[in-house]
Amino acid sequence: MIENGDLILNYLERLGVEFVFGVPGGSIEPLYNALARSERNGGPKAVIARHETGAAFMADGYARETGKIGVCCATAGPGATNLITGVASAYADGIPMLVISAQTSIEKFGMGSLQDASCTGINTLEMFEHCTRFNTLVSHSAQLESKLLQAISYATSNRPGPVHLSIPLDVMRAKVEPHRINGAMRAFINHEVVPSQHALQLVLKELATVEKATIVIGEGAAGAINEILALVESRNWLFVTTPRAKGLVNSFHPQYRGVFGFAGHESAHEALQPENAQRVVVVGTALDEVSTSGWDESAIMSERLIHLSGNSEHLSRSFMAKLCVLGSLELMLKPFANLLRDRPNKKEMLPLRDDMGLPKFISIEKRDKCISTDGPVKPQRFMSYMSDVCPDNTRVALDSGNSFLWGIHYWNCKRPVDFDPQKSLFHIGIGFASMGWAIGSSVGMAAGAKENPVVCVTGDGSMLMSGQEITTALQEDYNLLFVVLNDSALGMVRHGQKIGGAERIGNELPNINFAQMGEAMGIESYRIENMAELEALDIAEILSRPGPCLLDVIVDRDEIPPMGARMKILTGAV
Repeated sequence: MIENGDLILNYLERLGVEFVFGVPGGSIEPLYNALARSERNGGPKAVIARHETGAAFMADGYARETGKIGVCCATAGPGATNLITGVASAYADGIPMLVISAQTSIEKFGMGSLQDASCTGINTLEMFEHCTRFNTLVSHSAQLESKLLQAISYATSNRPGPVHLSIPLDVMRAKVEPHRINGAMRAFINHEVVPSQHALQLVLKELATVEKATIVIGEGAAGAINEILALVESRNWLFVTTPRAKGLVNSFHPQYRGVFGFAGHESAHEALQPENAQRVVVVGTALDEVSTSGWDESAIMSERLIHLSGNSEHLSRSFMAKLCVLGSLELMLKPFANLLRDRPNKKEMLPLRDDMGLPKFISIEKRDKCISTDGPVKPQRFMSYMSDVCPDNTRVALDSGNSFLWGIHYWNCKRPVDFDPQKSLFHIGIGFASMGWAIGSSVGMAAGAKENPVVCVTGDGSMLMSGQEITTALQEDYNLLFVVLNDSALGMVRHGQKIGGAERIGNELPNINFAQMGEAMGIESYRIENMAELEALDIAEILSRPGPCLLDVIVDRDEIPPMGARMKILTGAV
């Protein structure tokens, strides 16, 4: 006989899941007992976060890096409620995640037991209802297997996201007969929607004679990126990315015009204008504020739009589009790339840099700041420099606030030609924009990336919220470089208040030495007050060895990040 916790882990092992992120507690103890047995037998192992929100962020990062379902767990009551921000972040960004929270034993429901999170206590199941794709209480042992399979099917569907199983203590420890894991798991995972042949013919007809088109690559285009680039290069079309999809392409590609949307580039906006794009082909993204620069009708949101996605939710706002097609992007784009490959004398598309070493065809704001070495560290210089000296396969996670604003605009991805087309090198948790997301998420990425380098860029505000999760990377010996952009302020709030004419309130933080904090935790740490000190470090060597390292970078707090599009929304200018 085995316990239900073992049954869950047997299924996770079948799915290739290596880690379960969480924090132990009384009601979740049977699952941790099963994790101990699993680890001894080479199956999924426990990674202990410092806070349950951090555990959910870690599961998010692991899913992004591996393409597998991320798994996190928590005990009853506050353990479950602590998960919710991380789960909501995954829901907003469409990240497949299995969330397991405990309940006290069913017979104790409504009896005033410690951490009662049942329908007769603090109803945590109801709290998860609006930030999960599937949400259920497993009230009897016989329900567990079928509900687990249902949850997996929802999490990994064409509308991916987190799912939640709330499992009482007595149900989790109940014993069941060991049996062969359901051989029909393919009924629940790895399905592609085949696009309509009629719709494909309409798209082909629209694009066959178009001389000028611009493709907008979204995060959902992962897996089809090689087909997209083949199409771009064969037709000599331009392409841009949404902020979330920046890591799917090489920033130095000669046809790339940068990021369109939140903190994006003017060159991307120009590439979408009618004179440069008879058709705008949006691939694998929703038409949200972040991806459309506040629903700019002069660019994407027009009758020139052709919208392609495997996620039906992405297409729900495309009411103005000329055509919308639902289906697997890889299946959709392969015939396009083949049939439209008609350019004679096709030339090889080699990465191009300008005399500053920056992408030649992207209009970068305050370009001169990218080479500045005077005074405090300029964020523009920091992002350009770090993206240049980090190995080409470095994964970067950028936290909410100034960090992801600077990163979207100034971090340049050097994506290798042979890099896994399913994976991205640039990550932002921008759907829900939770502060501290990148700290936990980068730990999960590092768990999935093995020895490959991961960089987390966060702010001092986020570090004060969630910085303790760095000790999980220390305990697990993950290859991870943490960077704190330290301006003694909630920087995005501070600049937003100033630009928007709001009251200047609540944005100042104390002057914290995060290098000393890191050293107190036993982590190799450096305080960087100017570019010379940063350039003296061998970043590539630091990223070549196991274990975390922390850089406390004092940045010029008066440099304003590229936040114009966001301010227009906040001030009602659009």
